[in-house]
Amino acid sequence: MRSRALLLIPLCLLMMGAKKTKTTTDPNAPALPGSGTAQILGSKPTSDGLTEEKVDLNGDGKAEVTNYWRDREGASRLLVRKETDLNRDGKIDVRTTFDDAGLRVQEEMDGDFDGRADWVDHYISGNRSYSEIDTDWNGTFDLFKYYESGKVRRKERDTNGDGVVDFWEYLNDKGDVEKTGKDNDGDGKMDVRD
Repeated sequence: MRSRALLLIPLCLLMMGAKKTKTTTDPNAPALPGSGTAQILGSKPTSDGLTEEKVDLNGDGKAEVTNYWRDREGASRLLVRKETDLNRDGKIDVRTTFDDAGLRVQEEMDGDFDGRADWVDHYISGNRSYSEIDTDWNGTFDLFKYYESGKVRRKERDTNGDGVVDFWEYLNDKGDVEKTGKDNDGDGKMDVRD
């Protein structure tokens, strides 16, 4: 199974290859990877009332990050969405959305760079609560992880590709599996518990 760590490899390579250039950033903007090398290429209003800002991280004149801001009266602007092109192919590989408090709500990642999300993290109050993962990259999520206090507590899997969860794992604080369950008849309910 591919892990989220695979998604970080291209980002690390992108940052290592970044050239040093003069930075022109908004003081209210969140820190960017390689923050000493980022250049804002331009910004423009969008049809939904946001401001789109293109950011070049490596000095090649092409945006690797696009930020979407909402202006607020009497407060600093708010980052609503961030889109990142990790492999510089012009397609979005990571899309992160934020709530009105600036906390992550959802993060979609395309690990095989085919244009569709393979891993989606959902957040409540900025804490990851649930993940959907396409482990075989066929376009269908088949692994679901549920988190409590930053730790995976339950995993659910569709092991036969029929779109119905048929295997459950319950984990302890150390991440060890304590209990499992299996659906043998395809009705989505546990028939066997260990």
